[in-house]
Amino acid sequence: MKRYDCYPQIDNNDYLHWYVYEKISEQIVAEFFFEDDAQEYCEFLESGGAFAGFTPSFIIKKVPIQNINENFQAEFA
Repeated sequence: MKRYDCYPQIDNNDYLHWYVYEKISEQIVAEFFFEDDAQEYCEFLESGGAFAGFTPSFIIKKVPIQNINENFQAEFA
């Protein structure tokens, strides 16, 4: 049985984010801009990394997000 899921969602600023969702605790445990990063982290968690499906909520009160869109716009403008 899979304990984690990855899914895309568009935020209020029309940016696409990939979320890693822990099914047992019903929490989002990570957020990524790229699907590959989210899938890789999901596989890491599924293989026993971290809390085996029971992440304490105080650990993920705020998942930091790095805004890479500005860097892309500056680089490729």
